[in-house]
Amino acid sequence: MLVCGALAVAGGLVAAAQQQQPQRPRPRPTFTSAVDVVSVDVNAVDKDGHPVADLDAADFTLTVDGHPRKLASAQFISQTTPVADAASPQPALPSQEYTANVGAQVGRLIVLVADRGSVTPIRAKDVFAATARFVESLAPADRVALFSIPEGPNIPFTTDHHSIVTALLHMDGAAHSSSSVKYVGVAESMEIERGNGVALDNVMRRECGAPIGNAQGSSGQGEQAICLRLVQDEAAIVAQYTHERARNTINALTGILQRLGSSETPKTLVLISEGLVVEGERFVTNGLSTLLAASHTTVYAMKPEPSDSDASQPRAPQNVSQDRTVKETGLSIVTRLGGGELFRIIGNPDFSFGRLRSELSGYYLLGFEPETTDRDGKQHKITVAVRRPDVQVRSRAEFTVDPPGRGNAEQAIVGLLRSPAFATAVPVKLTTYAFQDTDSVKIRLLVALEVERSDVSGEMALGIAMIKPDGETGATFYNPSIEAPKDGSPTQTCFATLVVEPGAYTLKAAVVDSKGRRGSVERPVRAYMTRIGRFRATQLMIGGGETQAPTPNTIVPTVTGTLNGSHLHAYMELFADAAGAFEDTSVTIEVVPEGGTNVVASTTASLQPTGPDPRVRAVAGSLRISLLPPGSYVARAIVAVGGRTAGDMTRTFTIVKP
Repeated sequence: MLVCGALAVAGGLVAAAQQQQPQRPRPRPTFTSAVDVVSVDVNAVDKDGHPVADLDAADFTLTVDGHPRKLASAQFISQTTPVADAASPQPALPSQEYTANVGAQVGRLIVLVADRGSVTPIRAKDVFAATARFVESLAPADRVALFSIPEGPNIPFTTDHHSIVTALLHMDGAAHSSSSVKYVGVAESMEIERGNGVALDNVMRRECGAPIGNAQGSSGQGEQAICLRLVQDEAAIVAQYTHERARNTINALTGILQRLGSSETPKTLVLISEGLVVEGERFVTNGLSTLLAASHTTVYAMKPEPSDSDASQPRAPQNVSQDRTVKETGLSIVTRLGGGELFRIIGNPDFSFGRLRSELSGYYLLGFEPETTDRDGKQHKITVAVRRPDVQVRSRAEFTVDPPGRGNAEQAIVGLLRSPAFATAVPVKLTTYAFQDTDSVKIRLLVALEVERSDVSGEMALGIAMIKPDGETGATFYNPSIEAPKDGSPTQTCFATLVVEPGAYTLKAAVVDSKGRRGSVERPVRAYMTRIGRFRATQLMIGGGETQAPTPNTIVPTVTGTLNGSHLHAYMELFADAAGAFEDTSVTIEVVPEGGTNVVASTTASLQPTGPDPRVRAVAGSLRISLLPPGSYVARAIVAVGGRTAGDMTRTFTIVKP
């Protein structure tokens, strides 16, 4: 349900929204898009892993499918947190009443993937502790996600670094430990699986003390024949486990990359693994390249090197160097496709994470002009090099440019809602008001948005999703065709309602205008009612206007809390277990300066039934604020029973002069 303009609140928000929602069917909109310059993010580092920040477009060369392309720009993006100057003015803290996608502090997007099934227990504790210290060193605005393979904690993108650190410190490795009396390494098991008789003979000589011919020539119950069967069985078990773990890892990486969506915001995926053997699964990695290019994800691998003397193993490992080479093959492929690097953790893991931290402190955004053949929506090989000596360039191996023309707005909305990054081409501001659903125990959430539109004559698509802490979707909303304001105003205010179970959510909203420009924003939401004495209270909704009371029970809720009219209008609802609970109940609407206690305006609110249910009352009141000086204020609705205060609901706002 969507309303753009005034919102009727009498008799319930939903009924009003349904009355004003246009019912005529509309064709699914499309938007036009043309790519003049393709952006590619690359890292350029020196031999110590420090970003080289003084390169320009002339220092780079870029080819697509082996053919050079003209570079239009090369911009270095620093990712370090500037040191604040105590003498300089500090930026204002973001508003708690609304969220915006423009001007918000945007950090890096870092995905940690712990391949626990490959990492040796005990040793893993040191590595995960170093990972936790790496997270603690990140900037507060950096958003981190944690995924475990094959099982363990999975935490979506969050700025709550403490939750990531806590999970890491409670993790350990879960690599399989063989109890067989016959040792067959990973490299040997792969060769034996391929039918390499020489490899089997070498293992037989080491484990059984005789060549394979002796076992084949003896009776089935002979000592050499029994030893041969033990070796073959162990080789089959090791090979099967290795393939299974590789498939689990690749499938998990595929799912993670699909969740990242197709935004152009660079992301970093850090895979912590002792090895990835892709023999027999090499074809599976082909799909990773497409997902890495679409999600603009760079992959780094942190490979702990196991000890040559593991007390948990019945025997010391054999052919360690061959196993190390085989295990690194898959990690090298993934990091090459992802344009990152493989770091081996041999001693102190903090050294490797320090190198990673250095490489992530800055990157280049290259803009090149694609040819017509590049814009076909297919994968193309891309190579980036730099002319300056002693500088390494890290870039993904492939990229995709959608063909010019028309694209589906719904697909774009879905991509924006799935992406952890904000789109800022269309400025969006958002706030929420929580109300009780009159027909259930659920919460009816009113979502208020302000969208700055440059396509004043086109239609806009809007999508909203309520995401639970476990990543599941609690509710969704989609409107494919919102007409621009009739008066030509560039600012459009819209309201949507979603019904959800009580709980904590992340609300994500996305818009796509008729020219293909995109905007997205998210906001943490606590969908609860508040207990005030004998009542359950909704949030306090406020708006502005030029009249003493809004047009019969109609209010335009503020999104940003900025009011420039002559009056403040306030509205909330009270719910009780019995109709008699409202006897001797009164509500006073007051205005006080933010941070102060002196009441500068007040009025007694009306309490009226919202419908046939006598246990619900609508609380409404208006105050003149035109005589108050500009500044920040707090509106509060004070609920009293029998003359004694039971509690209050508040909302901050700012008065500005028109």
